[in-house]
Amino acid sequence: MAENHGLENLRRGYKAFADNDVETLTEIIPDNAVWHVPGRSPLAGDYQGREAIFSYFMQLTEKSGGTFKAELVHAVGDENYAVALQRTTATVDGSPIESFDILVDRLENGEAVETWIWSQRQYEFDEIMSK
Repeated sequence: MAENHGLENLRRGYKAFADNDVETLTEIIPDNAVWHVPGRSPLAGDYQGREAIFSYFMQLTEKSGGTFKAELVHAVGDENYAVALQRTTATVDGSPIESFDILVDRLENGEAVETWIWSQRQYEFDEIMSK
């Protein structure tokens, strides 16, 4: 059975993020997408639109000195939702963090139009990203 389009894009997105492949990310993140980033750090909040989401990605890279990594561990989904379990690692000002996080994408026509993030180590993430 072929993988649905939403899961295929999810996997492509993780590879593109790891490879800093902005062209592929532009192709698979809709212009009107929204990301909900939890927490109390300066990075927390809602990012509306592809450019705002890319700005979030840049902030992660800048704060971590390029050490932020999001490794896809497992993905499941159907025509309405794609769910990713990811291993997140980063080091900010000498403080490392590693956690397992969950991203939930709400899909429309196979595109992730809305994404929610849950972090296993939200308090630690907030602390190091607030440095």
